[in-house]
Amino acid sequence: MGAPDDRRGGPSGDRHSGCGRRAVCPAASPSRGPSLLTTLVLSALLASTLGLLLGTAIDASAFGPLLGLLLAAATMLGCVYYPWTALHPIRWVQVLTLANPLVYMSEGLRANLTPSTGHMPTWAYLTALTLGTAALGYLALRRFARRVQT
Repeated sequence: MGAPDDRRGGPSGDRHSGCGRRAVCPAASPSRGPSLLTTLVLSALLASTLGLLLGTAIDASAFGPLLGLLLAAATMLGCVYYPWTALHPIRWVQVLTLANPLVYMSEGLRANLTPSTGHMPTWAYLTALTLGTAALGYLALRRFARRVQT
């Protein structure tokens, strides 16, 4: 007779998926810590500079509805739900999504947290996050300074 089931999963506490196979959760390697931290910091800086740019460029009364529309479109075409490499069969969409900063954030996190899945090369997303932060930061600070002076 087998061991009784407990609350943590199957017999004797083994965690099994519904199909009878052991559930496997991908984990980030500790050696990826510096790369993950760099990606998180660059992603936060890029998102904040983008927010500052949008906040200084869009009228406050139109910001709410426009933000909802922008976030929905950015999320669907931001490689959040699928890897960027999965778009290869539809090449024009793959190239078009490169204009979306969320692609580089998603791909950087995917590369660090689930390295076995398909993702953009490390040099590509780190370069895009760095240059995107610098470019958007420059534009955002110029607009902000102009807005404060008037």
